[in-house]
Amino acid sequence: MSADPRGPGRLRLALLALLLAGGAGLVALLARSRPGSPLEASLATPFQLLGTPVHLVDRLASRAIPVGSLQERQLGNTFRQRYEAQLKPGDPNQTYLDGLMPQLRPHARRPFPYRAFLVGRCGSPNAWALPGGVILVSQELLEQLGSEAELVAGLAHELGHIELGHSFDTVRFQLLARRGGSERLGQLADGAARLLLQQSYSKAAEHEADDYAHALLLNSRYDPGALGRAFAALNRPHGGWDRAERPVDPLRDLLRSHPPGALRQADYAQRAAAWWRQHPSERRYVGTANLKQRQPLPQLDLAKEWVGGAAQAAR
Repeated sequence: MSADPRGPGRLRLALLALLLAGGAGLVALLARSRPGSPLEASLATPFQLLGTPVHLVDRLASRAIPVGSLQERQLGNTFRQRYEAQLKPGDPNQTYLDGLMPQLRPHARRPFPYRAFLVGRCGSPNAWALPGGVILVSQELLEQLGSEAELVAGLAHELGHIELGHSFDTVRFQLLARRGGSERLGQLADGAARLLLQQSYSKAAEHEADDYAHALLLNSRYDPGALGRAFAALNRPHGGWDRAERPVDPLRDLLRSHPPGALRQADYAQRAAAWWRQHPSERRYVGTANLKQRQPLPQLDLAKEWVGGAAQAAR
């Protein structure tokens, strides 16, 4: 008499059901016994980790397309010409941004003439990275942040998007599709800008840009804690940590482009505190007065803006 061929399949299904039930029970137990936290419940971090290999595959696929750094530089030159033509002569905000960029350019490896442009009021504190070394900054961002170090952290994040290829990878398919047509570079630039200003990066790309900004701060003269404080400042208009904790929403956490601001704030604040504990003798610059007066370091170098030691490690 032959054995029932369905036996092994049924056994596997039973074991799978048992494992799923055990996993669900473990999750329920952890949920009941978890300590209180000021952060809202979120599945953003696991979704970010889940999206990392997908992001990597997408990046490798896009970089196999024969549109290279020469086209990116040409595209960046077109962007620069467009935004330079819209600048207001003598604008102190633009002058301030121009004074800050020399602090970031030494950290860049790609051969672009990096420049940040003030684009006026856009409805929210924000910044954008365009291919070829162009960064756009809203007026609200300058008003929302609390120090020059925080602004440098924000610029470094956008610099990371360009240096890591996120900006150009987003428009590479579009450039290839239109390159054989009759459109001029200016028309291509218009389409690329619309795409980049309307479309968000993936959580994985945002995390990479965050890490890039953190590493840049560590290798600069600025306080590495500025990145966490920048996220705190940007989180305030959306409710900050004082809002009531919301339940886990898998669909919300899957579809949102950026990791939650509170999680980013906590992560990089902890990293900065750990760095300060390991470097208690370091002195770093904050620049609260610099941002208010729109005068960059080293043009305005104030002794009271240098911080360090045990006070920073304990923050």
